[in-house]
Amino acid sequence: MKKSTNTYKHALSVTGQIYFCSAPIRLDSYDTCQLGCTYCFSRKRSRNWALSGIHHANPKAFRARLERVSRGVIRSAADEFLQSRVPLQLGGLQDPFTPIEAQSGVTLELLRALRDYRYPTLISTKGSIFMSEPYLSILREMNVVVRFSVAGIAEHLRRFVEPRTGSFDAVAQNINLLSRVGVACGIRFQPVFPGFESDVLRMASKAADAGVRQISFEYLKLPNELIDNEIASTSKLLGYDIAQKMKNLGIRKIGPDWSLVPQVKKPFVRKARRLCHSLGVGFGAGDTEFIPWSDGEGCCGAMDLTQKSANHFKANFVGVIRQALKSCDNKVQFSSLLELWSPKESVGNYMDWRVRIPESERNGRSDWLAHMAKRWNGGRSPYSPAFFDGVSATQDYDDAGFKVYDASQLAKELSS
Repeated sequence: MKKSTNTYKHALSVTGQIYFCSAPIRLDSYDTCQLGCTYCFSRKRSRNWALSGIHHANPKAFRARLERVSRGVIRSAADEFLQSRVPLQLGGLQDPFTPIEAQSGVTLELLRALRDYRYPTLISTKGSIFMSEPYLSILREMNVVVRFSVAGIAEHLRRFVEPRTGSFDAVAQNINLLSRVGVACGIRFQPVFPGFESDVLRMASKAADAGVRQISFEYLKLPNELIDNEIASTSKLLGYDIAQKMKNLGIRKIGPDWSLVPQVKKPFVRKARRLCHSLGVGFGAGDTEFIPWSDGEGCCGAMDLTQKSANHFKANFVGVIRQALKSCDNKVQFSSLLELWSPKESVGNYMDWRVRIPESERNGRSDWLAHMAKRWNGGRSPYSPAFFDGVSATQDYDDAGFKVYDASQLAKELSS
């Protein structure tokens, strides 16, 4: 087993999902994951220095940061998010409960700090270490949702794609135990393997019976760097060519990943949403273009439905679409962003240097609003309001030259 050798700088970060996520700050206990799921992109995209060993977050520094922010000393956009109590995703990139946690206890110390500040937290994990003491007592005292992540595939094939995780029945049992002691739980079926949708819906019903408060679904994406090796090897084990099946259904490339086209995913999204509502649990759409279909503000935790004193980030594409759905004309306008809270410090500092916007090019806007302005009318980035299902561009522009979009088709879909 690789040992945790040192701390690393970017354990707390603003994620690239800020354009559509209501909880875009993540905290990773470790900079690599030991679970080895075959579909996972994070192992390939982790920072190069992670190859020399597993590095860990600094719990003492994180606690000091929470204390400093609580006194109003703000030094970065991440601090602004913390001050506003935007939900923090613990394990947003790397699972915080892999075997090394039993050895080092870094996650345990982070949980203690989050508990002491009653900070709204969303844990994402496939692990189970936290089902024992002292983790369980700490979770019961936290402002937390534990979101279990499970591949959407037939149970007899799970060992081929998630070789170091337990069975789905074991996950359901953990959900039941946590729910009974008052810890809010969600479950995310990610990825949903095409062809196994009926298995996923059956598992969703079992998860609801076990006590989850929200269920989210996200189809398999094919990271470009995994297709020739990990995905090809997994295809042989499963007995069918995953990449070819997805190509036959229809795929498109978004950034470095290949994804099923929206019209292929939509029938299942409809079924999953109807099922969740019939079961009395919240629905979450993990596929980006369907996020506005989700109940509550969060697609993968419904934290506003299950957590107190959380301030979800709404000044992004999904947030203004939700604003439009509440209006009488369903118009999506850039000016809506100005009515919502957003950080004043630089968000670009957490992004690839190639997409950062110099202050001289921001037209007097904050760094974040400049990033939104750059993408609003469409262009090289795939993201604009029209990226999201049921939202289309009109022929109208506002006085500042920003397109006006129409979400009436989405409103009709969600009301049906």
